[in-house]
Amino acid sequence: MRELSSSESVTEDENLVGSQSEEFFITSLRPELNYICSNPVRACIMHMFINNRELGHTMQVEDIARRIGKRHSIVIYHLERLSNWKVVKVVKSVRYGNTEKRSIWGLNLEYPNLIREVYSRILKLFFTQKELNTMCSINKSTRK
Repeated sequence: MRELSSSESVTEDENLVGSQSEEFFITSLRPELNYICSNPVRACIMHMFINNRELGHTMQVEDIARRIGKRHSIVIYHLERLSNWKVVKVVKSVRYGNTEKRSIWGLNLEYPNLIREVYSRILKLFFTQKELNTMCSINKSTRK
């Protein structure tokens, strides 16, 4: 059996701690998972991120709002909620004077098991792939 160098041992310990903390976090969220997954806007956001592989599971807020036919503020509200649950995160922010706008959001890939758990629950209990595809392709302009 090969001995691990001290740097390899630390890395494996960090991975173990990381996966344990993720499992603990998932366990603590279990009572809320149905609440998280049952909302159609959050389900659409998750569906679009997961299916947007070519852009690294990220999207602009304006694009999300346009595709699901909801106002920008509603999309931001649900993104913030998903962020509190560590499912998504801000990928890119842009500064405009004194304010910082969170323009690109994406899946929080630090918690892959959490993302799988949330998305599988969405599909098992609340929405089908076909329903999600329909809900995520409304393409309404909310600025009429």
